[in-house]
Order: sequence, then C-alpha cells, then structure tokens
Amino acid sequence: MRMTIWNIGIMSRRSGEVVEVMSRRGVDVCCVQETRWKGGSARWMGMHGSMYKFFWQGCEDENTGVGMLVAEKWVDQVVSVTRVNERVMVMKLVVCRRLFNIISVYAPQVGRSTEDKEEFWDKLYELVNGIPTGEAVVLGGDMNGHVGQHTIGFEGVHGGMGFGTRETILEFGDAMGMVVCNMFFRKADNHLVTFKSERSRSQIDYVMVSSVDRDMVKNVKVVAGEECVSQQRLVIADLLVRGGRKVRKKFVPKLKVWELKKGTVKEKFSECIRNRAGVTDGAEGANERWEAMKKEWLEVTEQVCGGTKGPARHKERWWWNDEAARVVEEKQACFKA
Repeated sequence: MRMTIWNIGIMSRRSGEVVEVMSRRGVDVCCVQETRWKGGSARWMGMHGSMYKFFWQGCEDENTGVGMLVAEKWVDQVVSVTRVNERVMVMKLVVCRRLFNIISVYAPQVGRSTEDKEEFWDKLYELVNGIPTGEAVVLGGDMNGHVGQHTIGFEGVHGGMGFGTRETILEFGDAMGMVVCNMFFRKADNHLVTFKSERSRSQIDYVMVSSVDRDMVKNVKVVAGEECVSQQRLVIADLLVRGGRKVRKKFVPKLKVWELKKGTVKEKFSECIRNRAGVTDGAEGANERWEAMKKEWLEVTEQVCGGTKGPARHKERWWWNDEAARVVEEKQACFKA
C-alpha cells in the first residue's frame, strides 16, 4: 500500500492536478493538509480509471483543514471516518484483514498561541491512546515541528537520519510507542527536506507508525518538483501489509445422511423409525410434536449412519455413484492396455 502526505496550500482550483499526481504515482491513500474548505463532507474527484474519494474537515475561517484522498479500489474497505476537528481526522480502513487507523494531522504553525498547540497535542494523545491494541496506527501529516539529527534519549523513536533540531514530536512518539519512519531511511539532505522556500528549508512532514509495525514500512521518500504545489513537497511511504493469520474454524461434526443411499442402511433406518412411531403421542401442540419427532429422527440417524470425525479430505460429488466408478475403472483399464 502506498500512502502519501501533502500540504497542498489550498484544494480549490488544484483538485484536478492533485488527483492527477496521486494517480500517476499509484497512491492509495493521501493525507492532505491546509485544504481551506468549509464544513466536513466527502465527494468524488478525478476521471474514470483514476477516481479518488476526498473526505475532508474544515472550519469557518477557511485557514486550515485536513482531508484524505482514497483510491477507488479502497473506498469499499473504509469502515468509518471520524472528523475530530479541522486539524485531526482519523479513518478506519481494512487492509489484508487488518484494521488500520490512518490519521491525518495538521499541527499549529509557528505564531499560533501556546493554548492552540497544547489543545492539538492533547486531542492527539487522547485519540491515539484510545485505539485498541490490535489495530494498526499510521499517522501522517504536517507536524510543523522538527525531530533533529540526534537520537539521544529517543533511540527507539528516532532512526538517526533526520534534519534540523528536535521538538515535541519525539516526546509524543515515545509516550505513544510510535516511531518516526522518515528517520529510518538514509537519504541526502535535499531528500529529507519537506518544505523549501527562497529563505529557508526544513523537515516538518512525517509518517509515524506503532513501533511493533515498523518493519512494514519499506521506504519513505520526499518528492520535489510537482508543479501544482511549489514549496511543500510530497512525502511517499511504501507499506508492505501482510495478511493476518487465518483463524482455523472449529470442526462441527455432521451426520452421514448420504449413507442412506445404500440399500441395507436405508432398510435399517426405516425399521428403527417404525419402532419409534409412538414417541409423539404424548406431545401437545404442533411445536412439541415436531420437536419430539425431530429429536428421534436425529438419534436414529446418528445410530444408523454415524457422524463425521474430522474435516472432509475430499469434497462429496452428487454425481458420483457405483455406475460412474465402474465407467472410470473401465476407461483406466483400456488406457493401460
């Protein structure tokens, strides 16, 4: 599965170009930030063969907003979409019989008040902490912060291949048992930078997963040069999701009713039924008579025909009988001759 992160600046007048990039790069799910759309809803985008469904959550002042673009082949696997606020959205998606919680986030940028930043992190802590243990968590977005180049104190969260100076992100990862996937793949500095302008460059967009699922992330790379968004770069994460362990079904024995095709078994079954013909005389009402008769018939069937002792090694064929067996035997004999 290919997942991407992209701060698109504004979705209006760019939706067609954004979807074209997603289709061309084979993206399955894209977490987008700064959509600048009001309200929260969903709509289809793109053309036949490259359709994406866009789920978004915005606000009245149209200066933030998050969303997710989901490829058409994955839409039926969407279980639920929770729009926490204009900066946090979570989607439950079934991938290879496993439930994934994909979280799109847009952290408050420099200049926002301390209260806004604390509210954002409190909501995120509460959301991730409430996800059941068996479900996978993939968080992606514009975190508007840095993780730095050094791993001191955060060896399990940081892979040692970052850019810039560290901030709150590593503390969040350490508390939630998550890792910053960007930091575990060796790249040139230019391929670590996710935001670049004439005056500055920085790494502020990240992919995070639970530490137990770190091995499923095979690569995280930054792609520069997409014309529709000049400063913010596209972050691509390739995930290898293996199917969950198949639960073995509990064996339920069945009565061998097909044995009644044999003449001797059929006669014995009929005789036993005749000997128990009076078992329903004392029953009152149709339901009681039916239950009494059903019980006797099942007991007789089990006594005469027996039951299966394990899963069938070969499927029963309704057309297979003694005549078919004789014809096949003759054909094999002719072939050998």
